[in-house]
Amino acid sequence: MSPGARAQGRNQGQTRGLRMDPHPFGFRNCVRRGWIFGRAGLLRRRESDRQRFGGTVPAVRVDKGQTKFPTQMSGFKTTGRTPGQPPPVGGSGSQGFDAPLSREAIEQALGLAGSVRVDVVEQTGSTNDDLLESARLAAPDRPALRVALHQFAGRGRHGRRWHDARGRALLFSVMTAWMRDPAVASAVTLACGISVAEALRQRGIEARLKWPNDLLLSDRKLGGILTELAFDPLGRASLVVGVGLNLCLDPETRVAIDQPAAALDERVVEARLASEREVWIALLARAVLDAIEQFDRDGFAAFRARFEGLFAYAGRPVVLLQAGLPTLTGIPVGVDGEGRLLLSTDAGVQAVASGELSLRASDA
Repeated sequence: MSPGARAQGRNQGQTRGLRMDPHPFGFRNCVRRGWIFGRAGLLRRRESDRQRFGGTVPAVRVDKGQTKFPTQMSGFKTTGRTPGQPPPVGGSGSQGFDAPLSREAIEQALGLAGSVRVDVVEQTGSTNDDLLESARLAAPDRPALRVALHQFAGRGRHGRRWHDARGRALLFSVMTAWMRDPAVASAVTLACGISVAEALRQRGIEARLKWPNDLLLSDRKLGGILTELAFDPLGRASLVVGVGLNLCLDPETRVAIDQPAAALDERVVEARLASEREVWIALLARAVLDAIEQFDRDGFAAFRARFEGLFAYAGRPVVLLQAGLPTLTGIPVGVDGEGRLLLSTDAGVQAVASGELSLRASDA
């Protein structure tokens, strides 16, 4: 069966938890933004990328050689605050957060010898949107990493606004070619979350997960992951994974966030955190790249057992919400081989796909 025939047989509704915005962008706009790459023949507009979202593309492999991160990462100083206690604003590292990020430092810490295209900007609307625009022109020939000091239109699942103050969050997106069925890509979000949480824990940050895409610290939101797909005029798919992680929270940002929030400066002194932002970005971006590469090879089954030890709501009563309204209550008992939440309910164990659902602790 041809790639086009396979594509036509897929149901858009199967792409759980994904945003697929297919609209192409004009040539002049793309040139102005500097995202033109590939042959000019790939720039033709299409009525809908969704008409051709199948297609076979070469697998993107990421070098799995061991990367040695700077040794100063291993000896974190503590702030002396108890877990859950809000950090003070300001401090010796406050001015350091405003300093520009170094692309060269990120590349060096990433340790992939030019096999990943690294891009750093002062600010942008959304690093995910930037890479999605590029992917709609042509699928990438190698992975790309786009980093921003500030996003003024950052977003999470369901289009929720991501709030950050300039330099006070780690903000980046990774893009690779995607050769698997789009229907399974939603599980990549959870796989990347597992890999990022493990990387944080290796550095002394006791991160945990809230299914399907939040990173928690002391039961408060530390960061989030957004996975999206885009398709070029030839129907080739690209996967874009965005990560946002709080470094520190000023009072204004803390008020703007509609839920209890946490930041890395609760565990690492601000001066050190500010001076090591490039190393942190490389650490977490490498975790995302490794997760995508392993998922591409082995599927979500390789991550299932690892999720159990990181899930913050294991054995706790929860409620699943859709459009803010409760739809299902029960007790989580894990995830299945596709990343679906297994929920023990009065009607038995049910497998729940992420889709438009959100998980909350239950008052019951």
